Amino acid sequence: MRILGILFKQNKILNLLAILVSILFFTLIFVFVVNVNQTNIEIKTTKNFEGKNIYQVSDSLIGEKEKTFFQNTKGYDLLNEFNHELSRSHEFTYYTATWQPIGVAGFKGNHSFDPNYQISGQSTPTYELNNKTYSFVLAIQANKAVFDINNLQIDMGRQFTQDEYKYKENSSPIPVLLGGQYRDLYQIGSKINIFLYNKELKGKVIGFLESHQKIMTANQLELILDNYMILPAITFSENPSNYLMHNPKDELFVKASLLAGTDSILLTKQSPVKIRKKTDQIAAKTGFRDFQLIGASSLAINALVSMTKTNMSLIVIAITLLFFITLITFLYTLHLKMKKNIDSYLVLLISGANMLHIKKYVRDEFLLLSLIGTIIPIIPLLILTGWSFSTLLIYLFFSIGCILVISQLIKYYINKEFTNIDIVQHLKR
Repeated sequence: MRILGILFKQNKILNLLAILVSILFFTLIFVFVVNVNQTNIEIKTTKNFEGKNIYQVSDSLIGEKEKTFFQNTKGYDLLNEFNHELSRSHEFTYYTATWQPIGVAGFKGNHSFDPNYQISGQSTPTYELNNKTYSFVLAIQANKAVFDINNLQIDMGRQFTQDEYKYKENSSPIPVLLGGQYRDLYQIGSKINIFLYNKELKGKVIGFLESHQKIMTANQLELILDNYMILPAITFSENPSNYLMHNPKDELFVKASLLAGTDSILLTKQSPVKIRKKTDQIAAKTGFRDFQLIGASSLAINALVSMTKTNMSLIVIAITLLFFITLITFLYTLHLKMKKNIDSYLVLLISGANMLHIKKYVRDEFLLLSLIGTIIPIIPLLILTGWSFSTLLIYLFFSIGCILVISQLIKYYINKEFTNIDIVQHLKR
């Protein structure tokens, strides 16, 4: 170790350069791992949409027509049954991702979570309700298909269970999933007071999504969920009319929840004729016909799939080129150091060391530089990725593999360099 320390102290500028190059090299590995991991998730996600047609179900209950439909509480039951039949169909995937900002009491975040700030740059004023101060917060109501098709990754906690999508009077708190930007604001188990569709609800945080998770909505091909609260898309297991008999003040809450379920997306490979026929059958069975089926082209989805795959290829090509440039720079630094350290090698030879020892010292010195380059990027990059330890393990796996490859390259390069150095001539000087 003392000899290694002596060699390490030689040519401090070159050592600093070697460390910087090493840090850059392993930072590139980390970036590569993160990008490949995220892009693989996106490719898996877009494959779920590839080749499928998208249809938007939209209710036609507007103005007086809506008022008349809901005058009889049986209208709520018809709409509820229509939604259930859509969800049970095997002809298509019933996909509900409703963009619906909510009120949150005593909200701990800043204006970046405010939907109005996202649009106009101005925050929505807070409001008082039952001695609580509510803030307007971005939120999405999602059913299970949203999680499955978009391949959403949970960082901590869990997804919603099937039973948690069903609304029950006086039930336990509504489960809430939080986007990646919420990690420093709430914890799993935190209680949240929510104001949704004119109704105060109790919420409980059950988990956090990984950063940069995306979903498709009716209005956006890609919606990043980092600043969103995700609530389960509410369904009613019993007839809503029975519930309203005991809770007439919740009329707006029930109506809005049912309409949100109706205005969903149908994903399928079936032709428009077959889907129209199937939805007409559901309409006839349930008695609800006040809706429109809006067809959408699959071109946008297919373009997104193609673009995602292209991005993956570009990332691999770009980082591979940078790898080779960095590795060449690293080996060139080794070449310069060996030339500068000839006198130190001669002293070691005179002191009784042999060429095998010297080559080992040189190789160990550069492996030490590689180790420094591996460790230094870990903490800042983990912070940027939200402390994803699964990503860290993949990074360490790739880094160890690269170090083993670099070790063999350095061994070969050292042997080649010493072959070109005439030690005897240097000793005669």
